[in-house]
Amino acid sequence: MKVYHGTNVRFEKIDLNKCNSNNDFGQGFYVTAIEQHALQRAQNMADRYGGEPLMIEFEFDEKFLSDKNYRSLVFETPSREWVEFVMKNRNRTLPQYVHDYDFVAGPIADDKMRRQFDRYEMKEITMEQLLAKVTYREATHQIMFGSAKAINLIQPNENFSFSEIEDIITNISIALIRDFNMEMIDAMNAVYNSDTFSQLTDINTGLYLRTWQEIYAMLKQELKK
Repeated sequence: MKVYHGTNVRFEKIDLNKCNSNNDFGQGFYVTAIEQHALQRAQNMADRYGGEPLMIEFEFDEKFLSDKNYRSLVFETPSREWVEFVMKNRNRTLPQYVHDYDFVAGPIADDKMRRQFDRYEMKEITMEQLLAKVTYREATHQIMFGSAKAINLIQPNENFSFSEIEDIITNISIALIRDFNMEMIDAMNAVYNSDTFSQLTDINTGLYLRTWQEIYAMLKQELKK
């Protein structure tokens, strides 16, 4: 399967010692199978810390998630076990929780979900209420590679800058707002959820080399269908 890592820093090799701790699944190298999420993270990182938004594509055989030679923990959906595991890893007041999994895969506890985690921790809501609030959100996905043994199983395909693509997306979104009287969030969702976006972010198609007007014309045809 293809997985993606959004970042603002170019690097030649993955160094687990440089990976942040206190993330959802602990210290490790994170990827996602959802291009849009990697792109958004790359842009957020660049906006916050500077640099250039980059998305690195990797090949990973997901059979290793069930290979008995590796220690894996997989959460198919948000669950009590997922919440408790994320909270252990994100806890900054107690001694840092450290696990020995090679892989951990499951949903992302994004900023929208984190508020509910905080409410649960302050006993404002129950576990059942927390799960009800996060279960029906937009599907997310991440895999954490937590050991050198796991890192050896992924190979980067190519570093790819999305600065030009971000300009295209911005121009197209503004055009959608103008031509279809959309709100910005609706325009962005229309772009990100389209087949046109998938082709635009696939370096092999070369679509990103065309003008935004040409790409917008393609998107409008797709939306009509």
